[in-house]
Amino acid sequence: MEDRGLLDKTTDEIEADRSVSKIVILAAIGIIFSFAFGYFLKLFIFQGRLDFLLFCFLAALGFLIFFLLEVLFVKTSWIVNLIILLETLGFLVPFYDHLSKTVAIGTLISFLILLSGIYIGRAEMENMLKIKFWRISKKTLPKAIAGLALFSSIIYGGVIGSEEKEFFISQATFEKAIEFVPGFDLSLPVETLIKNLAIKQVEGNAQFSLLPESAKKELINQSVKEFEKKISDFTGLPLNPKVKASEAIYEIMVEKFANLPENIRLFAPATIAALIFLTIVGLSLPIRIIATVLAFLIYEICLALGFSAIIMEGRSREIIILK
Repeated sequence: MEDRGLLDKTTDEIEADRSVSKIVILAAIGIIFSFAFGYFLKLFIFQGRLDFLLFCFLAALGFLIFFLLEVLFVKTSWIVNLIILLETLGFLVPFYDHLSKTVAIGTLISFLILLSGIYIGRAEMENMLKIKFWRISKKTLPKAIAGLALFSSIIYGGVIGSEEKEFFISQATFEKAIEFVPGFDLSLPVETLIKNLAIKQVEGNAQFSLLPESAKKELINQSVKEFEKKISDFTGLPLNPKVKASEAIYEIMVEKFANLPENIRLFAPATIAALIFLTIVGLSLPIRIIATVLAFLIYEICLALGFSAIIMEGRSREIIILK
């Protein structure tokens, strides 16, 4: 540690932020990542594109990295509080046109969870004689991931639940979700998809190949009509053969959902929101490992370049500061 400038300082001198400009840089990067997370989350919710989901994940990863670095580098409590508040508002800004009481409460709770993660990490550091990066990460990042998960689920339940009056999934998101259903090309018109299914069914009959062309066409047409009738009887709704199959399925689901009792309709978005939260939290371990590895690399680079330094306070406890 000698080459990193061990100094014998009092706790009050060490536990003070010395470089405002470097703190501003850290905070600005964290706020940019938080805004990008909210921005791409909104795009994914309303457009359903998988590339937006990827960008949203990368922005969340960037936020987690700098969230962890803020635990290490920022000492003053009111500055930490302000940074976390601005980062939380960064999540919310892209949804300015969808604000509601539910969204506001969810954002506030997310802010408190993030803040608790910061202070748990700082308390862990205060109990260490030497800085143990991975132990700090283990205490801090699960809270940050839970905060992101809660914000995502509340936004979905609050925004989509109020935006889609009849249904709780946008059509674009639904179509992306069923895009990879095996054995069916749901981008085809309903009539084409049904005809393809009818042809496969009649061709499975060993006698089909022996029939004349006119008889084959008649048998196929009869199978198509039977398919259409079965679908209409099952859904209880008329079938529009000209629209895309995915659009027809979505319209049927919307209509069926609208006919459900009101208490069930109101409960559905909350159920989806809970599933989103549990899914993200369930993936917290690999997310935490990736974020910690990347944050540790940046941490070491900061030390190597003199952006920060480890010094020793009077009781021989390692403290990291911005130089």
